[in-house]
Amino acid sequence: MTEHKFNSISELAEHLKISRTTLYKRANLSDINLTGVYSDEQLELLSSVHQTVQQLNSSTEQTGQLSEQTEQQIKFLNKEISAKDNQIKFLSDQLKEKDLQISLLNKNLDQAQQLQLIAEQRLTETNDTLIEYQGNENNAKKGFWHRLFS
Repeated sequence: MTEHKFNSISELAEHLKISRTTLYKRANLSDINLTGVYSDEQLELLSSVHQTVQQLNSSTEQTGQLSEQTEQQIKFLNKEISAKDNQIKFLSDQLKEKDLQISLLNKNLDQAQQLQLIAEQRLTETNDTLIEYQGNENNAKKGFWHRLFS
């Protein structure tokens, strides 16, 4: 294996009869470091148009496969997001319903307390009236003559 030395990238590009941009692209595709010293194989890879086209085609196919995989992943993730959105909407609706139920329960509790208070007030009034009648009855049990002369 013979090694060839070039002082600059421009000199190498002129030797291969390609532009510097093409040289950089081919070097990247072939994973060749542009250090100044190159083997016959590396020079062949850098000058070979057919090899570069094959590598471009294979990288395009890989990109297409990756693109398909990415699209599938995006579709899957969109479905997951949609399912999560539906779940959030369902839970939000449930939460609103529970809030409504709690407010109705609080209203019913308030009404029950008011009714309890009214019932206690009536019971107190009834007890007071009963005590008053009992007091009047005790006074009324005095004899006939006692009521006449008192």
